Amino acid sequence: MHKKLNKIICCVLAASIAATSMLCYGFTTFAEEEGTTAEQQQQQETTTLPPEEETTLSEEEAREEARQKLESQKEALEADLKAAEEKIASLSEASKVTEEYINALDAKIAVLNQQLTVLDSQVLAYQEDIDILQKDIDENQTQADALQAEVDRIQAILDELTERFNAKYDAYCVRMRAIYISGSFNLITALLTCKDLSGFLTRYEMIKAVSKSDAELLQSIQEQTEAILQQESDLNVKKAELEAIRSKLVIEQEDQKAKQDVLTETQEEIAQKKVILAQDRAESDELFAKLTAETGMYTEFRNEDKEITEAVEKEISDLIAGIITPDQVTEYTTKPRDEAEGESSSDIEVYNRSDAVLSMCYPVPGHTTISAGFPNYSNGSYHGGIDFPCPTGSKVVAAQKGVVLTVKRLNYSYGYYVMIYHGTDSQGRTIVTLYAHNSSILVSAGQTVYKGQQIASSGSTGNSTGPHCHFEIRADGTRINPKNYLT
Repeated sequence: MHKKLNKIICCVLAASIAATSMLCYGFTTFAEEEGTTAEQQQQQETTTLPPEEETTLSEEEAREEARQKLESQKEALEADLKAAEEKIASLSEASKVTEEYINALDAKIAVLNQQLTVLDSQVLAYQEDIDILQKDIDENQTQADALQAEVDRIQAILDELTERFNAKYDAYCVRMRAIYISGSFNLITALLTCKDLSGFLTRYEMIKAVSKSDAELLQSIQEQTEAILQQESDLNVKKAELEAIRSKLVIEQEDQKAKQDVLTETQEEIAQKKVILAQDRAESDELFAKLTAETGMYTEFRNEDKEITEAVEKEISDLIAGIITPDQVTEYTTKPRDEAEGESSSDIEVYNRSDAVLSMCYPVPGHTTISAGFPNYSNGSYHGGIDFPCPTGSKVVAAQKGVVLTVKRLNYSYGYYVMIYHGTDSQGRTIVTLYAHNSSILVSAGQTVYKGQQIASSGSTGNSTGPHCHFEIRADGTRINPKNYLT
């Protein structure tokens, strides 16, 4: 009987010791798992960050290479600008109303235009970088907000679990304290002081029930400990991710501010360059007007806005591209074949696959002096035709027979100009002539004209330094040297 009692007592004590050991083991495990979580987090960062970093670096390197090229161009142009200014300074000592001085000034203007192009490209590059950074910042901020919400949610769960754990743990500590204070002999006494076997068995069952309750309490504590460990692990991971994103956000925002500062400086530099460019262009035009007035060799001002020139050229190109050639006339007629029989290419006053179309007369009879030739002005800038100085009101004639394609009256660029379609040469190219800067126009679109017929009176409308006729020949829309076809 005593042996059974001893066995029961040992079981109860073993349960208590095991419970205490398990509780201690739980806290040890907590510390170990916390350390493991940090290691796993570090390994995760080590394995996931480099690919992103590598991709970012690759894109950044491409943009950096483009930025360096622009910076190299900018430095080279600064050297060219300095050389142009030195030449202008040396020439200004004599007289500014000379072609050499004006050409030097135009060379400086050309460099300034190139600089503005480079600066505009730099602005676009900086703006692209800023936009990319802003997109990353927005995405990272969204992710940071989501992570913060997740951190708050996990923290709330953890707080609730901790509160429940503390209640269970306090209850268990009270139980362990009671066992410790009562000592093992109290248990023996409780059993041995029974008056009969029935009382003994009743107390024994009570002790078993208490032990079972202790075990269940311990099991509950262990489960809650594991839940807390898991939530703390998740919380640490999310906090680390949140901290990494916030650090990245700070870096990106600083980088964006730096790029915005550079962008602002570049825009200010553009503004300064435009002021200098406007002053130099005004001086060049004024001096060039004086020079052409002295020599009578009138032509165009050579610094017209690029946007204006491109817009006019596009309109002309689109118009020429829409021409129906003599070969296509029958293809586009909407009349029945028998009714359209009388309409053939021979009835149209244009050439059909004949080089005779390129045998042209001078557009201003009696005026063959050229003030500006093809394909460049004296300063090297592009000139798509040839200029014939002549008094205002001089007769401007069709260089070859044809149909008036269009008539325009502009206060810029070509001014009052006429375009005539002459047909096609032996290669099938559409041949069109253009007569610009007239004071008046005597024909209208769609009108048939013969070679040598007056179509306009010369003048100085649009971009012009004085009365002259600007004459062009275009083959399939491409300007060719008119001098080669004038007889």
